[in-house]
Amino acid sequence: MGAKKVRVEFVDGSGQPVAGVKVKATGCGELETAPNGQAFFLVDEESFDLVANGAEVYKGSLGAVPEKIVFKQAGGGWQAA
Repeated sequence: MGAKKVRVEFVDGSGQPVAGVKVKATGCGELETAPNGQAFFLVDEESFDLVANGAEVYKGSLGAVPEKIVFKQAGGGWQAA
């Protein structure tokens, strides 16, 4: 399988976007979320994970990844919504 665009979005407890979250995907550089809470990665590894602010928040296969992965703030971390 070739590379695939992976879009992530981070929102707070009330669903508002969170800017400045440091997020990294396997094989990609670290990015910060934009004012709309989103970041985009071009992932080419079938098995990959996402790390936000130093903690793993997602692990899965590139073939099964949804169009957008939304993470909601939960306590001190993030959970897939």
